[in-house]
Amino acid sequence: MAIATVSMGIALGISTSVFAMMDALTHPDPPFRDVDQLYTVSFSVRVADPPPASVLNDGVLGLDGVERVAGWQPQGNGVAVMFGGYVRPTLVGMVSPGYFGLLGTTPRLGRLFSEADHASEDVAVVSDKVWRRDFSSRAAIGDATVRVDDRVYRIVGVLRPGTDRSLTPDVYVAAPNRPAGWPWLLVRLKPGVTVAEFQPRLKEMNERLSKLYSRAPKDRGIGAYIRSLRPDPLAVRDFHRAMVGAAACILLIACANVAALMLARGLARKRDYALRLALGARPLEIGREVIIEVGILALLGCVAGVLVTSWFVGLIGGAMPPEMEWQGFLQPQWSWRVLALSAGAVIVSVGVAGGFPAWMAARTDPAGPLKEGSGSTTGRAGTRFRWLVIAELAIAMTLLMSTSLMQKSIRLMERYDFGYPVEQLAIAGVGAPWRQDSTSLEEMARRQQQALDFIRATPGVAAAEIYARQSCGVLQNVIVTDRTAEGGPSLAMGSNARGTGGCAAVGPRFFRLAGIDVVAGRDFEAGDLTGAGAAILDQNTASRLFPGESPLGHKLKLGGWRSTADWYTVVGVVRNHRLGFDQHPELGADTTATIYLVSGFQQAISARPDRRPRGSLSMAFLVRMSGNPDSTTLAVTRALQPLVPGGGRAAVVKWNSGYYEMLRTEDFLALVFTCLGLASLLLGAAGLYSVVSYVTGQRMREFAVRVALGATTRNVSRLVLREAFLMAIGGTAVGAGFGMWAAFLLWDRMWGIYPVDAEALVVAEAVLVVTTMVACLVPALRAAKADPLEVMRAY
Repeated sequence: MAIATVSMGIALGISTSVFAMMDALTHPDPPFRDVDQLYTVSFSVRVADPPPASVLNDGVLGLDGVERVAGWQPQGNGVAVMFGGYVRPTLVGMVSPGYFGLLGTTPRLGRLFSEADHASEDVAVVSDKVWRRDFSSRAAIGDATVRVDDRVYRIVGVLRPGTDRSLTPDVYVAAPNRPAGWPWLLVRLKPGVTVAEFQPRLKEMNERLSKLYSRAPKDRGIGAYIRSLRPDPLAVRDFHRAMVGAAACILLIACANVAALMLARGLARKRDYALRLALGARPLEIGREVIIEVGILALLGCVAGVLVTSWFVGLIGGAMPPEMEWQGFLQPQWSWRVLALSAGAVIVSVGVAGGFPAWMAARTDPAGPLKEGSGSTTGRAGTRFRWLVIAELAIAMTLLMSTSLMQKSIRLMERYDFGYPVEQLAIAGVGAPWRQDSTSLEEMARRQQQALDFIRATPGVAAAEIYARQSCGVLQNVIVTDRTAEGGPSLAMGSNARGTGGCAAVGPRFFRLAGIDVVAGRDFEAGDLTGAGAAILDQNTASRLFPGESPLGHKLKLGGWRSTADWYTVVGVVRNHRLGFDQHPELGADTTATIYLVSGFQQAISARPDRRPRGSLSMAFLVRMSGNPDSTTLAVTRALQPLVPGGGRAAVVKWNSGYYEMLRTEDFLALVFTCLGLASLLLGAAGLYSVVSYVTGQRMREFAVRVALGATTRNVSRLVLREAFLMAIGGTAVGAGFGMWAAFLLWDRMWGIYPVDAEALVVAEAVLVVTTMVACLVPALRAAKADPLEVMRAY
């Protein structure tokens, strides 16, 4: 009884937790009051003489149907935000008085801004994502602070989970309590006003302001765009389906445990059933009695399930990294839908677990038990449960296979070798919207060199070079060489082409800075910037484009043979490596193709003087740090701030930060599926133990006779373990095939392995077999200690 109750509790608790996570995914709970009345309004001003922001704000506030307006704006350009000594690329928003009051939200911890806070300007509110990521989701705010540039803000509140999906900033500071214009507005419509009624009024305002402020021929007018704050449901992906399937499998194992218990009780009460049927009881009454007993077990399991749900949800909530939110994994939420699904799971469990035992009990032959003698001592009773136990272990093996694969994937990620030292590398970026009609290539080149000089002069920076990832467009998605016309190979570089790592534009001495070995030829030099163009390939690309010969001195073109793309001369070959960690997991560094081109606006001026800028300039640089990475990151961010005009941003990100983010997400998924796999293993082992224990009790007379005839304790225990081993092997054999099939649902979450993996299969089988054998040791020892005199006396 205890095993069946605990099994149902674990299964119902886990399934309810999974229901809560899926409900948060498909029916996100709005964290704001009357969310259907809440909207954001952003402006697009494309006129030479733009109006003050206050004019736009007053125009929205004056529209019919608007109840309240609040606003926010970024806190400066390229600010450096530090949490506890760690620099993070974070958007800081300065909010107007009444911002959170308009939202109608409540804090997760602490409080939101008051009127006094807007006068002091030394407090901040952070998002739930920041609190989980940078403050380990601790239970109290305490003395937590955030440093924005040279200013330290005391954190007074943490927003509720879910607000991150609707609001843009991660850190909020109180704006001074004075009238101002805001580039981003929050609008609360009056009750009863719909967005369909409001949008025509907003459009009319756009047209009126555009006519008033558009004076130059190139003016494109003024636009205001509206967006609802109701969070959109996220798409259900394969690993979500795998998680739901795992919860259903655990529920099936628990049902099988209860069914085995009820079948065993049915065998023990077979004479009682036969007698009652002989005295006139109806089979339906016998079956209903079994269903009621299973229902009572399920209700007891619900009580245990509440504790399991609380533990599992707490584990998921505490371990979930912020990055999981954008990968479709949200904090669990409770709703009537979750309760309804849980109630349905209980009803289905009662039907599945009690249906077959009730049917078996109802079809008892009243004359049958009187004809049976001591057949229960022959061991035939065990065969009645063998198929049930094999099914349980097969399901457990299916889940253990996925667990083994996920754990192997994590180990491979942790041991990953980039091919060059990355700990002291960072990417510094500047995004600045300069006008096309006022910025020349020469001016862009000057700004790029100025930014590079600023970075190199920053304390703690050992070296810096240009690094523009995938900035060299490939025409027609193909790369040809001077050998292609002679029948040589070309290389597909489209988004759907497998085995292509992309193209990067870099500066002179880039590979020396990055620590990537040049195995043939040379690194880029300063003279390449004013030449006809130079390219460097990795080993894999060189062997694919120039098989059987050295690529040095040959030419390649980023486009088809008849395209207008420039020709580049190959000057070097570098060791295979990865530029980043966003390639397809199954592709290793020896299978990706990467091409480097010398870069810089100086090279663009030399090669194509007629080429014009596109109206914006985004610059990126690879930085090698010699000092403390966090303090150097902060210093580089500050050094770039003078180069950022209005509307632009400067940011510095550690090179391996993306890798660690991916590692955290994969580690979390591995934790979830490991918990599911261990739960299935525990329930499967419990089911095998209960069946073997029951069969052993039924065969004690047989074991006593064997001992009396000279059998040793080893012989008797071997009989019990052999029966358990056969069931375990049967379960692993059936479950292995299903496990490899089900693992394809998690393939996009695995790194460097294929779902059909021999090592993962062997590990899963070994864990299952060893665990089940350990679970059967107690019944085996009890059988081995059978005393012939006591057993015979009991009969």
